[in-house]
Amino acid sequence: MAISLAILSFVLLMGNLLKLTDLIINRGVPIRDIAMLFLYLLPSFFDITLGMAFLIGILIGFSRLSTDHEIVAMKAAGISLWRMTRPIVVIALITTAVLAGISFYAKPLGRKNFKAQVFQILQNRIGKGLEPMVFFHDFEDVVLFAREVEQNGQMRGIFLYDNRDPEITSTISAESGRLFSNQSAMTFSILLQNGALHNHALSGKDTSYRVMNFANYDLNLSFADKSEGKAPRLNPKEMTFQEILTGTGSTPKQQRQMDVEFHKRLALCVVPLLFVLIGIPLGICSPRSGRMGGFSFSLVVFLAYHLLSSFSETLCLEHMQMPLGVLWLPDLFFLLTGLFLYHAAAAEMAPRWLTGLIALFTGKLLRRPPHAHS
Repeated sequence: MAISLAILSFVLLMGNLLKLTDLIINRGVPIRDIAMLFLYLLPSFFDITLGMAFLIGILIGFSRLSTDHEIVAMKAAGISLWRMTRPIVVIALITTAVLAGISFYAKPLGRKNFKAQVFQILQNRIGKGLEPMVFFHDFEDVVLFAREVEQNGQMRGIFLYDNRDPEITSTISAESGRLFSNQSAMTFSILLQNGALHNHALSGKDTSYRVMNFANYDLNLSFADKSEGKAPRLNPKEMTFQEILTGTGSTPKQQRQMDVEFHKRLALCVVPLLFVLIGIPLGICSPRSGRMGGFSFSLVVFLAYHLLSSFSETLCLEHMQMPLGVLWLPDLFFLLTGLFLYHAAAAEMAPRWLTGLIALFTGKLLRRPPHAHS
């Protein structure tokens, strides 16, 4: 389980490594700041990899016990399947507690700290990265150019291209201006003076072009949320356990998002206990497929759970009248399936549909669990 957790987390980190490496090589971000970004990302990965690593550990462990006929030896000594399961249940309870801590505390705090760290990196870079006669692209869909940049940050001869709204393209030219940042609201703003704003709006087949001259123009470049300078609204995915329980959404839709997020996290926390019921029968009945077979089974089971979970989450978010109990249907389905498989393994009966299913994913014939009297 520990090895699987390390490998899976490393693989997910590699998906973000190229972007973070680009910050070091091309943008001159210190390695210490990148290491902090990695640290804040880890809880998001553990939220996914911990349950999968636990399932891989069960499948590989019991598959090896069954392959080496140690299941036969233990049953011959009078050890029941439930007695073999007890240590796994203890590990599942510990994993559930850790997963709850990650889901309700570490992950939301990691998300908030990650945003704050990225904002800090961008803030430091803007202070050093604004150079005269150089196009500045660090703001998404915004290009800033200044003919002169003084040491105090004052810019002259400004040209700005804003394409954040696909239907409206804005081009701004100004004699002077200055860039400001708001740490609490995570926003940047540019105060422009003596310029002109050109708006080219596209609406279906109709187009319009507007020109507006101004003496002072304040352009808000929101980093976290388009909040017009106010404190950004907290995303439900960034809320801890207490914040979700005590918080109230400003609209019914926001309240629904908070309720869905709360039930989704609770349902995810009990997954290790469900994997005990499913993983042990699959591990005992699996063919001689070794570690890769255990990984394949765990991947299929884990993807099946998350597909059902995502589907139920979408239903609850799109249909306000849908009861929140729908979010627990994947857990209920896995619970009933796990109880059936566990009972079949305890009675030493391998269902025919399970034989075909495992053979389909492994390309090998299923070896029935050995009987104690054989």
